[in-house]
Amino acid sequence: MLPSEFPVMYKYTSHGPADLIIRNRSLRFGRPTEMNDPFDAYIDDLFDSSLKERHRDAAITIVDMIEHDPAALSHLLGLPSEEVAAVSSIMRAGTQEQRDELIALVTSTDFGDLCPQLKVERDALEIRRAELVSQFRDSGIFCATRRKDNLLMWAHYAEQHRGVVFGFKPDTAVDSFLCLLEPVIYSALRPSFYDPIDPLKGARPNSEDMRAFNRYLTATKSPEWSYEEELRLVVPSFVPEGQSATFLPFHPHELVELYLGHRFPAEHRNEIVTAARSLNNDVVILQAKLAKGAYALTFEPIV
Repeated sequence: MLPSEFPVMYKYTSHGPADLIIRNRSLRFGRPTEMNDPFDAYIDDLFDSSLKERHRDAAITIVDMIEHDPAALSHLLGLPSEEVAAVSSIMRAGTQEQRDELIALVTSTDFGDLCPQLKVERDALEIRRAELVSQFRDSGIFCATRRKDNLLMWAHYAEQHRGVVFGFKPDTAVDSFLCLLEPVIYSALRPSFYDPIDPLKGARPNSEDMRAFNRYLTATKSPEWSYEEELRLVVPSFVPEGQSATFLPFHPHELVELYLGHRFPAEHRNEIVTAARSLNNDVVILQAKLAKGAYALTFEPIV
């Protein structure tokens, strides 16, 4: 979550949507399927293996470690090294057929039935997985950034510099939803639904761990996007069925800055300036200019 003294956060958009944001005093929450990066917020393939399969793979790993690295298994599971070493000796003395029979036993459904608590936990997690998929597909996502002067974002999200950048300062006193935005995590590894679970140890995360992980699951992007310094709010089961987005109103005084793109149409400038000041008469409005001798923008106040 953002700090108690919130900095200004920025929203890049094109000219048309900018008019709607001011006129309707609301911000758009889109479905995950609308994200411009197909990897972003795409979770379908993260659920393509069941917890039963994870436990099967863990069981195979344990059998292999007993045979080839009993010391590591003893350390991992906290078991007496002498007992693990003894079992390892027995396994190495056995035939391949006996080893295959052992793997078949520990990975079978019957073996799961011998551990009722494991089966209860596994079934409960599979239900949670199905719920999360349903909630996420109907979730609403709002994205902002810490930057107002990024050339790539001006080009990609602000209509090739013809759009605008809004600056919002979240107000905790009025319980603004903007206070709930959190930084996106940039990672070369995509998260998995089962990351908080260690089937080798049988570890189960607590509720706070799972809440933190759900945030991680829905707010992780490739490091290639790190230049955006993105802030994000994901609201589960938020977009009504059959709609691509929904909207939440912001408080007019939270609009504290407005930056017009270098190519913003001159004939519409007075209109948007007047509309923005009708929301907050103290809003600071600036015109973007190309910096001399550098790949950068400067901003001149519009009075």
